[in-house]
Amino acid sequence: MPASSSSSSSSSSSSSSSSSSSSSSSSSWILSPSSPADVVQRCAGGKALNLWRLSGLIAATASETAAAAAAAAAATNASESHTESNASLAALLPVKVPSWICISTDAFDEFVEHNGLHAQLTYRPALPPHTALTSSSANAAEGDSPTTPVTAGLAAFAERAREVCLSSPLPDALRSQILNAINKEPFSNHYVAVRSSGADEDSGQHSFAGQFDSFLFQSKEHEIMRAIRSCWASCFSERVMAHRIECGLAITRPRMAVIVQVMVNSAVSGVAFSRHPLKAMSTSNALVEAVYGIGEGLVSGEIEPDSFEVDRATFVVKERVIVEKESELRPPHHQDSGKSAATKASAGAVDPSVLAKSSLVKVSVPEARKKSAALTDVQAAQIAHFLVALEARLGRPQDFEYGYEQNDATLYCLQARPVVTLPPSAFFDNSVGGNVPTLWDNSNIVESYSGVTSPATFSFASYAYALVYTCTLRVAGVPAEVIADYQPYLTNMLGLVRGNIYYNLMNWYRCLATIPVGVDKGKFMETMMGVKQTLDPALERELGAISATEPQYSIGTKIRVLVSMLHKIYTLDGLVASFFENFNHHYAHARSIDFFSLSIQEQSAWIRKLHRDVTSKWETPILNDTYVMLFFGMLKKLVGQYLHLDSDKAQSLQNDLLCGQGDVESTEPTKMLMRIAAQVDASAAPVRKWFLENQQDVIARVLNLSEVRSATKRARRSQSADHFGDAEAFVQAISSTKDDPKHTICAHIELFLDKYGFRCINELKLEESTLYDQPDFVIESIAGYVRTKSYSIDAMEERELAIRHQAEATINSTLNPVKRAFFNWVLWHARRGVRHRENMRFARTKLFGLFRELWRAYGANLVKLGLLQDRQDAFYLTQDELYAFADGRSVTNDIAGLVALRKHEYDEYRKGVSPPERFMTRGAAGLFMHYPQILGDLNMLRQLELDAAADPQVLRGTPCCPGVVEGVVRVAVTINETKNLSGEILVTARTDPGWVPLYPLCSGLLIERGSLLSHSAVVARELGLPTIVGISGGLMKRLKTGMRVRIDAAKGEVRILDDTDSGSNVAAAAVNVSGKDTKAPDVLVGDSTTRKRRSNSRSRSSNEDEEDGASKRSQSPARGKSPARGKSPARVESKKSK
Repeated sequence: MPASSSSSSSSSSSSSSSSSSSSSSSSSWILSPSSPADVVQRCAGGKALNLWRLSGLIAATASETAAAAAAAAAATNASESHTESNASLAALLPVKVPSWICISTDAFDEFVEHNGLHAQLTYRPALPPHTALTSSSANAAEGDSPTTPVTAGLAAFAERAREVCLSSPLPDALRSQILNAINKEPFSNHYVAVRSSGADEDSGQHSFAGQFDSFLFQSKEHEIMRAIRSCWASCFSERVMAHRIECGLAITRPRMAVIVQVMVNSAVSGVAFSRHPLKAMSTSNALVEAVYGIGEGLVSGEIEPDSFEVDRATFVVKERVIVEKESELRPPHHQDSGKSAATKASAGAVDPSVLAKSSLVKVSVPEARKKSAALTDVQAAQIAHFLVALEARLGRPQDFEYGYEQNDATLYCLQARPVVTLPPSAFFDNSVGGNVPTLWDNSNIVESYSGVTSPATFSFASYAYALVYTCTLRVAGVPAEVIADYQPYLTNMLGLVRGNIYYNLMNWYRCLATIPVGVDKGKFMETMMGVKQTLDPALERELGAISATEPQYSIGTKIRVLVSMLHKIYTLDGLVASFFENFNHHYAHARSIDFFSLSIQEQSAWIRKLHRDVTSKWETPILNDTYVMLFFGMLKKLVGQYLHLDSDKAQSLQNDLLCGQGDVESTEPTKMLMRIAAQVDASAAPVRKWFLENQQDVIARVLNLSEVRSATKRARRSQSADHFGDAEAFVQAISSTKDDPKHTICAHIELFLDKYGFRCINELKLEESTLYDQPDFVIESIAGYVRTKSYSIDAMEERELAIRHQAEATINSTLNPVKRAFFNWVLWHARRGVRHRENMRFARTKLFGLFRELWRAYGANLVKLGLLQDRQDAFYLTQDELYAFADGRSVTNDIAGLVALRKHEYDEYRKGVSPPERFMTRGAAGLFMHYPQILGDLNMLRQLELDAAADPQVLRGTPCCPGVVEGVVRVAVTINETKNLSGEILVTARTDPGWVPLYPLCSGLLIERGSLLSHSAVVARELGLPTIVGISGGLMKRLKTGMRVRIDAAKGEVRILDDTDSGSNVAAAAVNVSGKDTKAPDVLVGDSTTRKRRSNSRSRSSNEDEEDGASKRSQSPARGKSPARGKSPARVESKKSK
């Protein structure tokens, strides 16, 4: 049995005494359990500090545990099993920590100083000043490895560091102290473990679990000395240094202590957690895992453990999983003696020098023990009981390594560390964090602010929402005193969850409740915002509490507000016209200003000016949203009630009724590109070939046509007309100066960039690059249209009108005149509202383009002042911080340091798991943001996701634009993965209007997030693209590029036909990049709920296809030509054709 630091044995006393006397010396580098707290905290390292705490608490904790168990045993009479378990606990044997000493971090410093190793052990990555030492860089070009500047040369440095650590001698005084300690009992007559104890290891923030080296069953002096130096060297290993960089920790002077601890030759060992590590929100159970033999097998994952879930209140094992055990890890000499193998005398003739870090051997488990539990329930309960008491002492959940020797019931505590992924006990104390609920949802807003969003964008959006909705309530007639009372809610309409923007739905409901409109506002709002789950009974109580605090209006006030709202609805077209008159005036003025020529104070003033003149005048878009919310909801209800349709068919018919509206400005950029594509395709063959095969030359011409750029600037200042057709005179004037058709094409593209160059992917995220920054996306889109001949705007619009007319015919033939009149009245309002909504949202995109340029210009000035390295860094500053810097209110002068800190934090968010779509927190919301696992446990849509996964071959979502398509998918996480898209079914997590130019190039669209009224849905309906949004069941994880699927967009169903991304499928989805045209199949319209495109991969000739297509075109209008492919990745067939 190994000696214990908490026992009263003479060997332990001797060790403690010796170590204590050494510690009292001013030059002592050896620490022990009796060392002063301040010394241990300063130079013991994380693991040793935890051992020191554990040693100090062990006796009291064990005593309290035994007393509590005895009391529980006496009081428990509920069941025989409980009585037996607790009675056994009453007879707990001692819990001990094997004796240990610690060679301090000061000793490591002495070693480095003595050998002059500072320069050799200092890693200096080549980075510019003010750059954060993180694993990514905001300035790295997309596609580049962001770690290159930081980690280049790290492997070579680690190898050199190891060599110098192992080859350099210990100072004589240090070597003497170490030998003096280990040549005394209990270390002198036991094998020892030599373990690293990094200064940052096992802290409350960073565990470094398994990353430093440890060496087991060490014996001879030279082995121990080499193991100590190896531990020091592991402080500089490639994986440790990379982890330090990843965590933003210092890399220039890492410090390392080393523990020398008596070995426990465990017959059973394991790891236990005071709270279940995979059930972050539960405080009910502890988890104990156990294996036969030495615990390295479990820690490394080599050997599968038994597991026991133990109730933290009763210490009864609630669930156990016993695995069949094939092997265990033992020291090589484990069969040489029946004595404890941790005692050197038991090793016989075995040379202990062969024992090193990896010297454990795997031995077979005897047949009789294979299916037996490694622990008894009593032992599992003992471990859990001890851990719960330990957590109560330390205030954090604990991760605990333990062992039992053969025929010894003593629980040996090998090490303990805080579980950094679980919150402290105070997290669950309502008196600390509070208990007021907050409901978070990003179903709709994710389309505008997808993924991690910069501090600049969130601060800007949060301010804008508060400003806009305050004005909206005022215009809606809500009394001023009510608006004042609701300011705390209005300023918190949005939240930021680990860098992701969410709606605070509780506050949305509160603010919506101030408007006395006699409808179910909550359900209509859910339809508009796209939340997938109505409020369940558990939340009804919370809403009841909110309702109790709603403003109580008199009848007169309700009538006045209602009349005001109805008047605004009646005059909505006039309000929209006034909105655009004001918007266009200020937008034109702002575009005439060169923001980069302004001073910081002027730029700050312009941000305020745009908010004052434009953002604060945003009442009409919000009122229109309310209008859409009401009439869209009414339309959905009437379709279901009047036509007696189920939910899917009603939704499909509702979508068809909203097709083909026209006059939606957000589709104009795509139509403009299609017109340019038609111009390119109609050009002479050499010009067409040049455009398709020399895109870089096209880009260079566009960017370097000084005449075009100058004319564009003049056009911008003079505010030339907004539509492409009105700009023909401008293009003609430019073209007439050059007898070159290539020049004319480039002039059209330059004009597009002048008008729509502010657009980008994730258009409302200020930090995003625009089309003007990256015009290659525009050129590639045009080239794609040319190759696939997907530029027939007339055919596209005819198709949508046909769908709309067919849906209208269904209504007209089904409803009686009275119902039909009311239905059409609701439909007219819904269409009007949706059209206005999209056009005003496009204005919002333009406005954000102005703010984006202002932020960049401000950042450029900060770079000139030497305060930032790149103008893009300004997006890590909030709007108020820009104001504060200009006004003299900054709370820090270290702007570069602040940016570096945020870059690191947001980089961690990007690499982590996204929070769930909908969840509820209780108390201070910031408590939850540190724990992504807890946010995952709070997922309120988990059951929907599980239900969606019931049939692994089927995914379901919300029907958006009907059509049945069978084909190959292209999965795109980012826009860069859509290059050379040619007829595949596009699959993505979310889209925004910046993706719209891709729609004509795909045969179907599947979006994991989004709602019926999201931009993607509205534009897809306008363009007639079969689309499903809000798809549950892990769309992005389930589908891979090249898989074949069949989508029925009318039903919202995706059926996986081919579960592999085979090479043949990928080849079938490949683009014809040769520039040669192949005959594309026609797109046909079937019945009101189904549209399919015929495959051209059947065994028939091109002539047969043409004739068949021609005959079918006479039966139903065509959307336009589908992408050209040798073999079509998508098959869309008409039911009528069969």
